[in-house]
Amino acid sequence: MPNKINIIFVCLGNICRSPLADGLMLHHLKERGLTDHFHIDSAGTYAGHAGSRADERMRQTAKKHGVELLSIARQFTVEDFDHFNYIVVMDDSNYQNVIRMTRSESDRSKVFKLRTYDNHQSNKDVEDPYYGGMQGFENCFDVVDESVNNFLNDLVQQNNL
Repeated sequence: MPNKINIIFVCLGNICRSPLADGLMLHHLKERGLTDHFHIDSAGTYAGHAGSRADERMRQTAKKHGVELLSIARQFTVEDFDHFNYIVVMDDSNYQNVIRMTRSESDRSKVFKLRTYDNHQSNKDVEDPYYGGMQGFENCFDVVDESVNNFLNDLVQQNNL
């Protein structure tokens, strides 16, 4: 299928929130039989974790909910604007970091916060669970799952899938 919908999820280190969003989107696409219509990736605005798997606590949390996180951390690059239709960031800081890299209004129009798709369209940050306890990972899972599902529902409707 030549015209795939290309989505990249972006957080700081690409080891907690964006790999979760990546994994949840892939999980929901598989459940709905829509994987052939999409290309999903994730990246971080910070390169310090490049080459690493998702944080063990995030993988544990996802696994508990039947979701496998397979992504390998990498840094977001300017070239990603050329490859992705949607650049979905997790918080204001990531938003600003990505926006600073834009080259055009077209690039800029692709960038938005994931929580514009939560049930309240709150546009809040997806809180980073990295420095907290396991409850923070559970909370992150719930927020990201809700937002990813709503985003996918919107894409399915827009694209008549």
